[in-house]
Amino acid sequence: MTRLVLVLIFFLLPGGFSGYSVGFAREASHGKSLTLDECIREALKNRPELEISNLDIVHAEHLIHEAASHYYPNLSVTAGYTRFNKPYTFEVEVDVSEIARKVNIPLSVYGLEIPSFLQQEFAVGRRNWYAATVDLNQPLYTFGRIEEGVRQARIGHSIALNQKEKKRAEVIHEVKKSFFQYLFAREIHGLIKEGEVQAGVIARMVKIAYETFIPEKEEKGTTRLDYLKARGFHSEVKARLSEAGKNLHLAELALKMAMGVNSENPLNVAEVSLDSIPLDPMNWEELKKGALERNPDLKNLDLGIQFYDSKRKAARKEYFPTVGLQAQYVGPEDRFGIKNFWYAGIGIHLPIFNGFQTKARVGQAEAAFQKVKGQKMVVESAMSVQIDHLRATLTELKERIRILRTGVDEARERMQLAADGYAAGITEYDDLLLSQKGELEMKTACLQSLFLSRIVKSEIEFISGIQ
Repeated sequence: MTRLVLVLIFFLLPGGFSGYSVGFAREASHGKSLTLDECIREALKNRPELEISNLDIVHAEHLIHEAASHYYPNLSVTAGYTRFNKPYTFEVEVDVSEIARKVNIPLSVYGLEIPSFLQQEFAVGRRNWYAATVDLNQPLYTFGRIEEGVRQARIGHSIALNQKEKKRAEVIHEVKKSFFQYLFAREIHGLIKEGEVQAGVIARMVKIAYETFIPEKEEKGTTRLDYLKARGFHSEVKARLSEAGKNLHLAELALKMAMGVNSENPLNVAEVSLDSIPLDPMNWEELKKGALERNPDLKNLDLGIQFYDSKRKAARKEYFPTVGLQAQYVGPEDRFGIKNFWYAGIGIHLPIFNGFQTKARVGQAEAAFQKVKGQKMVVESAMSVQIDHLRATLTELKERIRILRTGVDEARERMQLAADGYAAGITEYDDLLLSQKGELEMKTACLQSLFLSRIVKSEIEFISGIQ
């Protein structure tokens, strides 16, 4: 009779094992409670990686302006003073043959003769020269070199934009995983905390029964071994509670880091359970097809293919000439005293032989182009396999959750029956202890499967480009 009274007292306590479920009560949070969407918004606002990505975009925009600048003329002004060590000199051969012929006739009497040509040296050009020079270079036709350069810069800008979107998706994915990890740690901590309370109550009950209960002839009674078993299980649950508290603290720190908030600030997460977060059905064929279009890595590889296609086109254009306008103005006068000297002209530059440098560049660009195409095919194949793997994992987890939920109900019923039997003296304490352990482990396994299913779904959303 004493045992029955003790067991009834236990099951009438708030939060007894008969009241367990997969989602359980927790201490109320103070202040604003954050949902998953609010945690994501905080992370997108606080994480510095996104601001760094904006700088990459600005850098890419300036690269576009730099590439497009080759369309415009290159105008430069140079002014200065120049001192030459000596004037510019040159010799001129003067033809005096007509004069020499006439003069040499009378001179021949004396044996003299003047040459028909005389060397005359002239010195021209100033030694001190002050001048300003204006140079102009304007490309007229480059066979598409500038266009390809601009195209490559624009592709680089698209890559920078895509990298920002990828970083944004990574931040969201990280917050989701940390949020689910925190919920899991919190629910496990709450579950073990309740289990520790119940294990302590049972240990005290068994102790009272051991010390006061006088069994009847047909009853075995409560032994010291039963009491030690109850104490041992209570200590085991207390140790697990300590570990669960540490894991909850670490999960909270991880969520704060994912959100980009100060680890010293308090964090209040909404009182939601893993079981309350829906697992919406997925159209796997549409999901796989959409992943090939939305996945940020595949987008980057596709942009890489376009980039290296432009690179190989630009490399081939090195075989063709370039046509440009050149002009120069020198004032107020050049070294030789010519006022406001200027010239303008059209030039053509045609590469004839450069040691097969152009051929090597074409080969490099072609190899890089084929490499990126191959990488995209490999990533597409790997992504398809990964989605199939995650699909199988999620399907199995859903089935496991269904089985474990049934197991939780059965464990609860088993616990009730064991308690009733122990109260009536039909079953031994070992059955009650085994039922108590089984219910705790079954609920833990169910929570773990719920957690893994949310993580897998988050992984699928990340790979598929769904945010």
